[in-house]
Order: sequence, then C-alpha cells, then structure tokens
Amino acid sequence: MVKRVRIYPDPILRERTRPVKGFSEEVKRLAQDLVDTMFHYEGLGLSANQIGSTLRMTAIYRGEFTGLENDAQVLVNPEVVYHEGEEEDEEGCLSFPNLYITVKRPFLVVVNALELREEELVPVEITATGLYARVLQHEIDHLNGILFIDYLSPRERAAKLREWKERLREGLSV
Repeated sequence: MVKRVRIYPDPILRERTRPVKGFSEEVKRLAQDLVDTMFHYEGLGLSANQIGSTLRMTAIYRGEFTGLENDAQVLVNPEVVYHEGEEEDEEGCLSFPNLYITVKRPFLVVVNALELREEELVPVEITATGLYARVLQHEIDHLNGILFIDYLSPRERAAKLREWKERLREGLSV
C-alpha cells in the first residue's frame, strides 16, 4: 500500500530505527508498503522511518543498476561494514521534495543485511560501488536518523533549508 512520505522536519526522520528480530506479518506488510511507496514516488530507495515505522528496514530500487523493471530489494537490519574511496555527487531525498545537494561519500561499500525473499530473511553481503553504494549509504543513514543535509556545513545547511522552505511556502518546484 502506498503510504505518505514523511517530510522534514518530521521528528521520526531523526529517530534511530530498531532492529527487526525475525520474519513476521508486520515485516511482510512493511516491506510491501516500502516497495509500493518507493515505486509510486519514483525513488531509488526508501527507509521505514520515511513512512512512519521505526523498524530497521529499507527498500532499494535495483532496476537502476540491473536494468530490470520493478527490481526492488528489501533489506532488513543493514549495516555498512567496510568502505573505501570517495566521490561527490548530487543527491535528492523523498523527504525533501525537490532539494538536491552535493554529498561526498565513499565510492565502495560492503553492507551486511538480511534480504527479504518471499517469507524468509536471507543473510547477504553486498559489495556496491557508484550509485548503488550511494543509495545504500543514503538509506542506511536514514535508519540511523542521519539526513543528507547533515553532510553540509552548518552555514550551508541553514541556507539550503531556508531556500527550500521558501520554495515550499510559495508552492514552487514541489
């Protein structure tokens, strides 16, 4: 089911999510809601707190990387266990409609997680580079209550948020 995406400064976006203990109907339902909502809003990823849940789960749109339409991956309890390199690139976020900023992140990451497959949580180790690595890091940050604006200096962050909120008030570009 498509859910409402929480928009900054909704306090749940700053909450650290809690680990999932095992497969349940709640996990299955949340996974479907994450995927449905991510596809509806055409995001590359979506984390549980962005739709109001405090469970440590995220959906990633892999079609951008695999070329397969509707290729979604649901990760449970993901953690970055290794990273290297560095690159800057522009990011957006469904919780900040039409705000794009340049963020410096590691180029390569290794993520350990449980992947939801049918009604089973399967341990996976994902080695990702480039955009896939960036999306994984962005969504895992969400699960830790970290937002992409946190990578800006306090002065830059204040200026970007002021400009973004003004556009929201005026109803422009949103």
